[in-house]
Amino acid sequence: MINVLVEKKEDRIKLITVDGHANFSEQGSDIVCAGVSAVVIGIINSIDILDDNVVFDVSANEDETGHITYRSIDSTNEEQLLLKSMILSLKAIEENYSEFINIETREVK
Repeated sequence: MINVLVEKKEDRIKLITVDGHANFSEQGSDIVCAGVSAVVIGIINSIDILDDNVVFDVSANEDETGHITYRSIDSTNEEQLLLKSMILSLKAIEENYSEFINIETREVK
């Protein structure tokens, strides 16, 4: 199961953590993992390339844990728009493959 945690503060996305593997099919042909990875990495790369004013941190494990964390440090409206787009895309995957991906959103102080 892929678990996505979105932490928001005052309607701004502060943190997105993606953990695990879908186990939809065998490694190398798992379309759920591939879709989630493409969405998450694509949006992070877009933020990095398109928004010179944003400050963020990314940590990832490239081992079998399937873990990536995006932390917004100095946010911009453009970054927030792209992060919301990421969440919408992940929710579309969740709608079709709810056995393999779970998205949780929390409000933080």
